[in-house]
Amino acid sequence: MPYLEIQDLTVSYEKNKPTLKRFSLNVEQGELVSLLGPSGCGKTTTLRSVAGFIQPDSGQIVINERDYTRLPPNQRDIGLVFQSYALFPHLTVFNNVAFGLRMRRIPKDELHSRVANALKMVGLEAFADRRPSQLSGGQQQRVALARATVIEPQVLLLDEPLSNLDAGLRVEMRQEIRRAQQQLGITTLYVTHDQVEAMSISDRVVVMNQGEIEQIGRPESIFAAPETAFVAGFMGFDNHFSATVESAQDDKITVKWGGAPITLRWQSKFGSPTAGARAEIFFRADNASLSAGSEAGGLAGSVILHTFHGNEVQYLVETAVGEFSITQDSDSERFENGAAVKVQARTQKWIAIIE
Repeated sequence: MPYLEIQDLTVSYEKNKPTLKRFSLNVEQGELVSLLGPSGCGKTTTLRSVAGFIQPDSGQIVINERDYTRLPPNQRDIGLVFQSYALFPHLTVFNNVAFGLRMRRIPKDELHSRVANALKMVGLEAFADRRPSQLSGGQQQRVALARATVIEPQVLLLDEPLSNLDAGLRVEMRQEIRRAQQQLGITTLYVTHDQVEAMSISDRVVVMNQGEIEQIGRPESIFAAPETAFVAGFMGFDNHFSATVESAQDDKITVKWGGAPITLRWQSKFGSPTAGARAEIFFRADNASLSAGSEAGGLAGSVILHTFHGNEVQYLVETAVGEFSITQDSDSERFENGAAVKVQARTQKWIAIIE
């Protein structure tokens, strides 16, 4: 039986305008599930409903077979890590971490032992007497994580906890959070709009759009096999064109690419494709390459913009099918604006969405 069950949850901030629409999700004990999606898709509303800060219009929230739906926040055995850290500025690191234990009237000796272990877990034993203002952003986030986990909650909720950190520190903190979550075995919901963050930290990823689940699965499947056009676009399949299915067999279809047939994988939530069906084709910028316009094969086009990104060069290429973004290693052949080129397809990583 799932450890956390969210069943048919509907939440509205305005009448007849639900932010969550009969949202259902099961999370196993010890699992880390990320809610991924753009602003306004309902991921933070889901988290706040589980925390008890929002009362749903309908639906049920069950944790470890106990109905939490109408419990006030202070009666829910839940740990929270906020985007803003929400540390008490007048308290030391030790007392910030100890706060939840004191509210639960944990004996002094046990309290000191648990706080010490929590600070050791996040590498802040030497900072116990400092106040938040004397810490870096990453250190403050570690304090927030220690405070949330020291109470040994049944469920840990993290609401975009790394969005205030710089890129390098986000990578480090992702590893810290994942290590701590696995070490403690805490069932966790993690909210983020960052695809890389969700891919690297999660057991499963839930891609949300307009209050509903677009796709749920392991990071590898979400990354490689999006089931809808929304998921494909959100997961970095930046290039897109429409085509008509020429033929379909098993998990492959054939369509025309600039007049030539290409065969590629298809995905659909709505049944198998047939000849004549409309397909939306998606591929990432590194799933195609450029060659000189005189080369054989490929789709003819011209470079309308190129930008240098260190190890790679990104090209915007205009073709008869549409404009495509293509990246190549910076040590490969360079093409200037206006150059005639051929776009060479690497269709093994392309995906056709049938909707």
